[in-house]
Amino acid sequence: MEANNLDDFVLIYEKFAASENKSKRTIEATAAAVRQFHRFLGGSVDVHQVQAEDLREYIRALQERPVWSNHPAIKPKDTRLSPHSIASYIRSIRAFWSWLKREDFIDENPMERVKPPKAPRKIVATLTGEQISRLLEAIPNKEIKGYRDRAIVVTLYGTGLRITELLGLRLGDLNFDSGQIRVMGKGSKERTVFMSPTVFKVLMKYVRRRRPEVTTDYVFVHSNGRPLTRFYFAHRMQTYREKAGISGSKCSPHVLRHTFAVQYLRNGADTFSLQRILGHSTLEMTRHYAEISDSDVEKNQKTFSPAENLTLRL
Repeated sequence: MEANNLDDFVLIYEKFAASENKSKRTIEATAAAVRQFHRFLGGSVDVHQVQAEDLREYIRALQERPVWSNHPAIKPKDTRLSPHSIASYIRSIRAFWSWLKREDFIDENPMERVKPPKAPRKIVATLTGEQISRLLEAIPNKEIKGYRDRAIVVTLYGTGLRITELLGLRLGDLNFDSGQIRVMGKGSKERTVFMSPTVFKVLMKYVRRRRPEVTTDYVFVHSNGRPLTRFYFAHRMQTYREKAGISGSKCSPHVLRHTFAVQYLRNGADTFSLQRILGHSTLEMTRHYAEISDSDVEKNQKTFSPAENLTLRL
């Protein structure tokens, strides 16, 4: 196929990426970022003519862009795009140009010289044990949907799974004999996580007694058998958050994953096993959780050091 137009190459990328089993979200995010960049350049752009300075100019334009400025249904806000959002767009565009070079569609990759704008490091949000308890108490346990939602919250909190991984589970992925869960993670990488006694109990009870009798083999389903979506469950969690009176903290499936990771390390576990459980390809994100856990060590040492029991006049 003879192609020069940037839009044509986006279509080719989508087919190549799908054949490589890249996640749907990754493909969609990359394609959307490149198409926005293409529109910024005026459309009908020859990919061989795009230069590093074009991307730098786009970064400057993004830094001035109001939030939701390109959304067809949402009114733009007065605030600007966050550095994290801009950095995400630029990483996607750089990844696309790296793919062009790797597949020999271009001879040189000019985007290698462009660094994404530095974004401040995000503070990982977590919930306290007391907030988790209040959240669970706010879920109507005697209802079928309520028990399902409670099982999801307990499993997320007890295993650190991503919500998409959890909602993608099939009945065959749960092995109650060995207490293992087979998980298909990012990039179609399979891994195994283990059920703690509490997670084992709630999943066993849900599957054997509370799950709707439907033909689909997805674990978490609506009464008609349709699998739940992450957007649906995120909305459910906000309803429970309000009912539980949890304020000042974000409350989402991803926050439960963060909370699992930090509590796991606070309880004395190591970062290498946490990396395996979470499905991280590198230790970079796992180390971030370790830094939060280490801050507890600093606080405890300053508070509980034996030297604080001395009665000497210094």
